[in-house]
Amino acid sequence: MTERAHTALPLKRVLGVPTALFVGMGVAIGSGIFRAPGEVADSLQAPWLILLAWIVGGVFVLMAGMVTAELSTRFPRAGGEYVYLREAYGEFVAFFFGWSYTVFIIGGGAAIIARAFGDFGCELLGVPATWAGPIAAAAIVAVTGVNAVGLRTGAGFQNVLTGAKVLALLAIVVVGFTCGTEPIDFFASPPRTSTSSLLVLLSTGVIPVLWAYDGTTDSVKMAEEVRDVRRAMPRALIGSALAITLLYVLVNVAFLRIMPAAEMAGLSSVPGEAMRRVFGPAGRTLMLAVAMLVFLGTLSSTLLATIRVTFALARDGLAFRFMARMSKDQAPVPAFVVVAGFAMVLVLTRTFTEVLRVYFFAGVILFGLSYASLVVFRLREAFFPPEVYRCPAGIFQAFTLITIQLALAIGLVLSNPWDAVYTTILLTVFGLLYFVWKRASPVRSAG
Repeated sequence: MTERAHTALPLKRVLGVPTALFVGMGVAIGSGIFRAPGEVADSLQAPWLILLAWIVGGVFVLMAGMVTAELSTRFPRAGGEYVYLREAYGEFVAFFFGWSYTVFIIGGGAAIIARAFGDFGCELLGVPATWAGPIAAAAIVAVTGVNAVGLRTGAGFQNVLTGAKVLALLAIVVVGFTCGTEPIDFFASPPRTSTSSLLVLLSTGVIPVLWAYDGTTDSVKMAEEVRDVRRAMPRALIGSALAITLLYVLVNVAFLRIMPAAEMAGLSSVPGEAMRRVFGPAGRTLMLAVAMLVFLGTLSSTLLATIRVTFALARDGLAFRFMARMSKDQAPVPAFVVVAGFAMVLVLTRTFTEVLRVYFFAGVILFGLSYASLVVFRLREAFFPPEVYRCPAGIFQAFTLITIQLALAIGLVLSNPWDAVYTTILLTVFGLLYFVWKRASPVRSAG
């Protein structure tokens, strides 16, 4: 295996398995577990189908974790999927992924998480909704400031918040299993019971589930800073997938112990309603505080891990050089400032939701390309590198993940064809920008 040379000094490997595992769990445990249960129950209604959807989502992220574990040990550099796309397909795809990821996923994703924090904060504090933007902006500033202090400080902060989030969800499990009195008819038939419709129902229900699992592989973006990558990354990626799957299944069983699936259907926050039924209004207030903790932790984990894509893009000469600067405590402060500033503009103007949907379609395609890169690398080599983790049935798993990604893309096109049009325009714009950038910046570091 050969990897392109880089002129920049490598980053210090200061992170262990716990942090890599907690980053994946920290990014994933966010608004999804609050909103997805109601959407899944609305689509599926039968308890066994609801739990099956969460298990199917877990299998998907487990497969993604194993495939990504091989890729991360092949190229243990900052940037994760950006690096795999660059090595497999070249600068053009890497440029598009890196810039679109920076703008839409890091900046926009941080804005949406922070906005949820602000909305819940307004309800908890009893202040007008107009305060949601400033509260969200304050959260971005606070989390960015902590992460800008240094890698160890940022990692420690997100580890504490992730641990608190896991404990909060486990508390919900305990409450549901001990205080819930609702009998669960696991094998009840859904209202629409034809055999052919079950697969359609399940595929519909899995989409919000995958959103709740999204981010479990984000620790690969920090692979260059992880000690003993060959052992640490597979353990972290597979461990986070298994842990979060078990946690989500138990949480949903707890919900079903408190209220029937039919009453969960369509709720914007099943945890809030569940705690209200057990503890009254105080229970809902408590869940608002827990939700804010969850969103703050997700914001911290997201910024900590995903900013490495922007850093890698700049280090390779495909973004402004100043964004590749690292502090002595290994924090890409300029990149943090730029992305945080963009996110703050979004939370204060509230103009981003449609653009994020456009990127989601592009993201499905790009992450499908990332999984396909495993096939590309295997076909290129005469023998399997001994220092790389070998994903079991790697080509089969990669093709399975690609098939699922394509199905999601087709579903998005059918449900909202204008998104496909906007995405095509976006691809064209970023494609043109690449050639403009290449002409304007003829001297770039190798890679």
